[in-house]
Amino acid sequence: MKALTLLPLASLLLVLGTVPAQAQPLPAHPDDLVFPELSYEPPVPEGHRFVMKNGVVVYVVEDHRVPLVDVNFTIHADAKQEPEALVGLHTGMFELMGRGGSQAHDAAWIEEEVAFLGARLDTGMDSYGGALALQSLTKDLDRGLDLAFELLRTPGFQEDRLQQWKDERLAAFKERNDDPERLERQEWRRLMYQPATWRAATAATVAAIDRKALLDWHQRWVQPEHITVTAYGDISARELLPRLERRMKGWKGQSQRFTSPDPEYRDVQPGVYLVNKPVNQSRVRCFLPGLDRDDERWLPAYLLNELLGGGGMSSALLNRIRTKEGLAYSVGSQLEERTFGQGLLWAAFQTKTESTQFAMSLLVDEVEKMARGEISQENLDNAKAQLIQAFPTWFSSAGTIASSLTEEELSGRMKSNPRHYRDLRAKVQAVSLEDVRRVAAELLRPERLVWVVVGDATAIMQPDAEHQLTLEGFGAVTRVPLRDPLSQEPLPLD
Repeated sequence: MKALTLLPLASLLLVLGTVPAQAQPLPAHPDDLVFPELSYEPPVPEGHRFVMKNGVVVYVVEDHRVPLVDVNFTIHADAKQEPEALVGLHTGMFELMGRGGSQAHDAAWIEEEVAFLGARLDTGMDSYGGALALQSLTKDLDRGLDLAFELLRTPGFQEDRLQQWKDERLAAFKERNDDPERLERQEWRRLMYQPATWRAATAATVAAIDRKALLDWHQRWVQPEHITVTAYGDISARELLPRLERRMKGWKGQSQRFTSPDPEYRDVQPGVYLVNKPVNQSRVRCFLPGLDRDDERWLPAYLLNELLGGGGMSSALLNRIRTKEGLAYSVGSQLEERTFGQGLLWAAFQTKTESTQFAMSLLVDEVEKMARGEISQENLDNAKAQLIQAFPTWFSSAGTIASSLTEEELSGRMKSNPRHYRDLRAKVQAVSLEDVRRVAAELLRPERLVWVVVGDATAIMQPDAEHQLTLEGFGAVTRVPLRDPLSQEPLPLD
């Protein structure tokens, strides 16, 4: 679910409309201010959703204030089906599809054409596989679409650009162990994901990728049955759809259907997984099992996370660890909303090495309090109001409207729960304090916490005598070796 913020006053006035000017008594205190009730209904797909002759779904949202059009192609593709010997192929195909030329023109020629139009034409990875994005002046849209479809349907993957991409990947691999943040991200994913879901490319697997492999992977996934189109800006459906139909004429799918993937996370033994990186700060992230977003407990769990660490300055973790104790600048939590399957509930912070165990103990304390039901009605009401007030900002532009509707389509919720956005605020309002307390008792199980800690292992493992803490008190400690940045083979422990 989207990140939430309180609705800015200026945006609120735009949503509410202009309030007639009239003399009103000045309240004695800002708390006495009374505002008109917010009246807002979210956009619905009717009028924006269209289906082409070949079955491709297209969303169009008009905004004629600026002569610009954005047309985005989302391509469902499953990276888990990469051959083991070619890990990195999926990333390479989507990145090089936009920078490796076409079968008719070399990359430099296409880049010059795009620059001459003042357009933008990019490809890359996204959460559904990959995407191609075009932004063009309205008057140049036909030429922009010609170039976009040239790359989409007949990419060239020219050899010099492929070699350049390989060189860039190799240079990036050499830096894998240099940045603690990147190291933490690598190791928690390696630990928590199913092996087929997260595999690290190596120098050898990237070197093995050739033009034929890229063309084969493109042929397998970049087909009409895997594509959803999102368009917004200075264009109507009546103007856009014939343009798309002409450019897709004769393009018949030849690939397998994308199916919902298997669960991405695996069961991991609770405890502390310690990665040695001798720096003066520790990066700490901990995990608990979350929920499937279609679980009836989702909204109470979402509000619980807002109270725990997802709600910014008002959340318990930030209030305790940052504001009261001054141990971390950034601290928070997130309840993942996975499109397929169950996500994770995680919390993270960064602190100086000597305060690592104490900060971890404060996080556990706040988790235990909420698990015991120490949640106030006032705090819950504030979290609910924050979500409800922020709701209109999710649809603040043609782009966000188009993206939100397309996301519902891609994830399948448009079909399974078409009233999701229309009913959301009422469902949030109906969540009771007992609902949240019940979910807290079910989800917040400190004994099940999986910790990933990156920092100076020798210092972190020293007992914290001042607070009578040991690292083993948070669970069995497992030393995680660094890996050779090129081969990803484990290195000897320090």
